[in-house]
Amino acid sequence: MSQTEPVPWKTLSSSRVFANRWIGVVVDEVELPDGQRYKYTRIEPAGVGVGVIGFNAAGEILLEREYRHGVGEVVWQVPGGLAAPGEELQAAGLRELQEETGYAPAIVNDDTVAYLGMVWDNPGFGVACSHLYRVRGLELTADTARDHSEFVTLHWVSPAWLKEAVRSGEIKDRVVVAAVAYLLLRGEL
Repeated sequence: MSQTEPVPWKTLSSSRVFANRWIGVVVDEVELPDGQRYKYTRIEPAGVGVGVIGFNAAGEILLEREYRHGVGEVVWQVPGGLAAPGEELQAAGLRELQEETGYAPAIVNDDTVAYLGMVWDNPGFGVACSHLYRVRGLELTADTARDHSEFVTLHWVSPAWLKEAVRSGEIKDRVVVAAVAYLLLRGEL
């Protein structure tokens, strides 16, 4: 059976229908490969996402618990957020880690901070993505500086607990799941 590879759609027009500090909503009129026209709604992110999976000297992993209104649940997640315009991604990840948790690596070098990779948040909705970092040697360095809507608890978990929580579906957050996959592929978990 011969198949033709998918081809990009042709965008005929775009209209921004909503925007706030977090997202923009755009409706594109597109022409599909078969010539039909279609209105496609996509989300424009306010910035590039970063996430950090961090380890202390004992090999425990720092996770957060936070209520996420979009899913109506308290979820497990790693520290992270959006890079500021022009901010280097690793610096943004380390900043978000410190602001949300008060933890940072004692030393920043290629051994303690490693880039794991990038994941699309949901390519069906738009270009939002998250870049993931692994950080070792976390130490408490400062007070947190969370946003006014961040009500977060911190939890140190074992690698075995984390793997089982992902395997069982207790953890569903794409960034955590992807970080675990990257660490497994690197032989670090």
